[in-house]
Amino acid sequence: MKILSLLSLLAIAGAASTAHAAETVTDAAAPCVSLSTDQQIVRANASENVLLRNADQHYIVHFQDSCSSAARSPKLAFTTPGRDGQLCGGGVSSLRTSSQKCVVSTLEPITAEQFATRARARR
Repeated sequence: MKILSLLSLLAIAGAASTAHAAETVTDAAAPCVSLSTDQQIVRANASENVLLRNADQHYIVHFQDSCSSAARSPKLAFTTPGRDGQLCGGGVSSLRTSSQKCVVSTLEPITAEQFATRARARR
């Protein structure tokens, strides 16, 4: 009986640990950054991602699905419900174009040099 109780206790502790680990992964999978008014979006040849310079931070903003209108839309704006001024991955934020809403899957940090190189390559 003592062994059964011990096994039950270990199973419960393991489940709690697994649940905590899942929460941590979920939180880490959707990092957010505060958006600056000093930003540049490079969207040439954009359908899967855009390049974002956010003050002195640089990112590749990847979309969940194709965002074909990003390259030709006169207006682009990142929106995050309930988190004004934030850009988040994990399907939380979207890039709004004139004709499409493109869900952001991940924010990939890159260096300023990588940003410049990739921006030149897209033109």
